[in-house]
Amino acid sequence: MSGASPQGPGLWQLVTLGSTLLGFVVGGLVIGLLLDNMTHASPLCTLIGLGIGIVGGLLTAGLQIRRFLKG
Repeated sequence: MSGASPQGPGLWQLVTLGSTLLGFVVGGLVIGLLLDNMTHASPLCTLIGLGIGIVGGLLTAGLQIRRFLKG
């Protein structure tokens, strides 16, 4: 599987895109929860971790989508 077809990304590429976004969000959330448990700063680290995960996921998804659009 190399790149996107003329019709657009395939199913596997869309699944990869979604799982990447989910991985960043869940990863940021888990790291934030762990830091909150260690520092007792709840919910500060959870919110920061979630925000970083969302931004990182969206940036990565945006780069992947840009690659799909270039064809």
